[in-house]
Amino acid sequence: MSTGELLPCSAEAITEELLGDAIELIEPHTIQEVLKAVVHYFREDQSYSSVSVDQFSSALGKVLQGFGFDVVFDEEPVVNLRIEQTDLCKLANETSDQGFELLFFQQLRKRVRANLRRSPNIIQFNGLRDCVKQLVGAERWCGRCRRMHGQIVTYLRTCLDHDSRRDCSLLIR
Repeated sequence: MSTGELLPCSAEAITEELLGDAIELIEPHTIQEVLKAVVHYFREDQSYSSVSVDQFSSALGKVLQGFGFDVVFDEEPVVNLRIEQTDLCKLANETSDQGFELLFFQQLRKRVRANLRRSPNIIQFNGLRDCVKQLVGAERWCGRCRRMHGQIVTYLRTCLDHDSRRDCSLLIR
């Protein structure tokens, strides 16, 4: 984003947005191979964990030009990301007086389902570290915290896998 904020996007979604209707003129297999090459270049050759849309579009254009396509990207693509955010500490506070962990996981599942009903591209959960310490009653990070952290992450992934009917990413901070 122009603010410097990082947002996860699939290479396929960005490519579709960049190429627009012209994507129909290129064989799907060719597009897949080009995407693999661009992602490999950034991930393996350059050791980047993230790239800007400008960097990606520049590399994509060069590879497509190498295949003989005349590629010019006139404008920055508009990526319509719908992000649903949940504050895990707030959720833990809401359940702290009623049975704590069991109710917390039930409420977490309800929150995932509620977020998915809004058809987001990304479901983001914030405050995991503080939430974990709150749930286990620890002031400092400890072994119980590590186990609870793993349980929450695994649970969120499982909920998303079971309840999501479309492409949706999970971001836990």
